Amino acid sequence: MRPVFVFVTLFIAVPFILLSQERNDIGIIAGTTYYMGDYNPGSQFYKPSPAVGAIFRRNLNDLYSLRVTTMMGWVKGEHDPNRNFLPGDTPPFSQRVIELDGVAEIGFIHFNTLHDKRRSFTPYAVFGAGIAYINQKIIMTLPVGLGMKYSPINRWALGLEWRFYKTSYDGIDGYINTTSPPRSLIHNNDWFSMAGFFATYRIFKQSALCPAYR
Repeated sequence: MRPVFVFVTLFIAVPFILLSQERNDIGIIAGTTYYMGDYNPGSQFYKPSPAVGAIFRRNLNDLYSLRVTTMMGWVKGEHDPNRNFLPGDTPPFSQRVIELDGVAEIGFIHFNTLHDKRRSFTPYAVFGAGIAYINQKIIMTLPVGLGMKYSPINRWALGLEWRFYKTSYDGIDGYINTTSPPRSLIHNNDWFSMAGFFATYRIFKQSALCPAYR
C-alpha cells in the first residue's frame, strides 16, 4: 500500500469518527518547509520550499483542543564548506516529506469562533507525536510549535503557525559521518520545520453546542 494513500486514509477517517461530536473544525494550511541537520546546524528558513496540508481540530473547550494534521512539503540542502566542515561525501539533496500527527493545542486566552469579540484572538502552543514518510522510510516525529489565530467572522478562524519536527532519523540529508563517534538520539537526528498560514471552519450546529462551551 502506498504511503501517501495510508496518510490520506487516516486523515479522512478520523473526522468521520468524531463528526457527530459537534465541536470540530476542518481547514487547510499552506506555507514553507525547511531542513536542519548536518548541512544546516541552525539557520532558520534555510532553502525554503512550498508545503500544503490539512487540519482537523476537536475543541474540548475555549482553551484546549486536540488536532490531527497532515502535511506534504519538500526539504533540500547543499553543503557549504565555508560554514561547516564535514568529512566524506556531501552531495546536495532534495526530499519530499509527508507527515501525519496528533497534537494538543493549548490556548493562552479563551477563544471560540462564535464571533464573540472578547474571545476572537489567542496565541497558542502545540506539541504531540506523529509519523513522516521521507526518503522511502516511515519515521517518528515529535512536533512542537507556536501559533496565533483570529476569528474574523462566525465559525471561521485564520492564523499563523510555526512548527519544528524532531525526527528519529539521521538520513534526511543522506549524509553519513563515518569519523565522529555516535551521538545520542536527541542530538544526532535531523529536524525539519514548517511555517504557514491556515484557515479553519467550525462544522458544528450551534443549537447542538453544549451550554458549557457557549
